[in-house]
Amino acid sequence: MEQLSLIDLPRVDASDLWLNSPRAAFENWQRTTVHSEGFLYAERSVRQHCAMWNRFVDYLGGYGLDVRTVQTDRLAHFLDSLRSKDGGPAEDSTRRRYLKLLSAVFEHLLSANILHGANPCTALFRYFRPAPDRNPVALAAQDDEKFVAMVLAEPAHYWRDIRDQAMMVLIIGSGLYASEIINLEMGQLVLDADPPYINVAAHGKVPERKAPIVPFAREPLEKWLAVRATLPAASGRTVFISGKGGKMLPATLYRKVQSVLKAHDATLRPHGGFGPQVLRNSFLMRQLARAKPVEVVKQWAGHIETKSTLRYRRLVVNPGSIEAE
Repeated sequence: MEQLSLIDLPRVDASDLWLNSPRAAFENWQRTTVHSEGFLYAERSVRQHCAMWNRFVDYLGGYGLDVRTVQTDRLAHFLDSLRSKDGGPAEDSTRRRYLKLLSAVFEHLLSANILHGANPCTALFRYFRPAPDRNPVALAAQDDEKFVAMVLAEPAHYWRDIRDQAMMVLIIGSGLYASEIINLEMGQLVLDADPPYINVAAHGKVPERKAPIVPFAREPLEKWLAVRATLPAASGRTVFISGKGGKMLPATLYRKVQSVLKAHDATLRPHGGFGPQVLRNSFLMRQLARAKPVEVVKQWAGHIETKSTLRYRRLVVNPGSIEAE
């Protein structure tokens, strides 16, 4: 087979590519452009953005438009035409994501002199304003130990009390999601390892991972497992069983966490939330504050992209921003 030289290939002007092959131009741009954190987009993000862009290109083709001729009114019509899976109007958050992506594309076209004038998305931000990024809600560093002490100081009159203590301490000691703690099975616990850890199964967009069990969480967990072994209802695989032996309801877990965050100490009040996510966030913040590598904490958290972990690191570097949330 004849080997072609790149020099011999016809040169395709960038503007022609965006006009004649907008899908290919966009994908090439996505794969070679770094996002706000200084990293290339993950493959999953590239595929998602391409699907969104292709939907917009189909819309343009239906009206005989291209990236140079589309105007603000048509962009607004496109956003309003978006539909959810059930056929109803798309949620505002979906429209904001599309607008944010389209605005970035047109900014690139302007900077590359492919498009002239103003960004046609600019006027729409007052109507489809992207929601600001929220800082993760977490306990202050000194409140982590206070929370654990409060939980373990509660009198354990019934087996449910021991279960709840182990469950809450394990969240702040391993960084599990609420759904992961509810669905946790006995076979996922690896307590004879040094250090012990949890095999967390993949779910949704969260990949499979190993979550550590920090020392202060191990004793309450082992105490609960000993009690659990004596219960007639504990014949299944679920670690934190309900009174009937099955999985707990999410509302039950939320009430347990809220009872500690709200009732015991008025100073133990995270800004913006009182659920189990606060405990998970506190675990991640604590690891980063102790100089654990970002990539390690990313794996423990089950984050797909590094930028998700860096949101927590920024708050560690600048603790004052936590109070500002």
